[in-house]
Amino acid sequence: MSTSTLRFDITFHTPFRVSTGHARDELDAAIDPELPLPSTSLKGLMRATAVKLLGKNAEIVGSVFGSPRHESPWRWSDAAPDESGWHRPKAAARLEIARDTHTAKEDMLGVREQIGAEHAWFTVTERGFLDDETLRTHRLVLAVAARATRSLGADRRRGLGWVTISSDINIERSDVETFLELGAA
Repeated sequence: MSTSTLRFDITFHTPFRVSTGHARDELDAAIDPELPLPSTSLKGLMRATAVKLLGKNAEIVGSVFGSPRHESPWRWSDAAPDESGWHRPKAAARLEIARDTHTAKEDMLGVREQIGAEHAWFTVTERGFLDDETLRTHRLVLAVAARATRSLGADRRRGLGWVTISSDINIERSDVETFLELGAA
């Protein structure tokens, strides 16, 4: 029995931040420079995109990404940079502006760390046996969800984490139509 593995390539258009949840050395939000883009973030990101496209009640989302009833039959790897490596982490300040005075609000300056790369890659590997039809459907969901993702990490609506994700699966128009029909099922 062989397992199916999909490879995804990320092109970064801006720096990104996946915070550790802890402050460090004058930073309000620090990243883990050894693991800036963990598997859990990638899985959650792809799941969120699938839900956005198919709807929160689409059964296929739970089937591919897991649900309270069953684990996902897939395992995500952490993202690894290409040969150019991760860029050096940098601090970036963010502040909140008061609407009435148009000045910085008191105690609303945050210093957050961000990182980037030119390119990175990750894999999603089948970890449970799937019949051929289910495997094809799951691979389609994974490929389309990744391709439809445009940003990752924190502050995505503020210009951070803009990406393009491609996979080793060629997606045709008919594949997208098949994918969208899964939301109605």
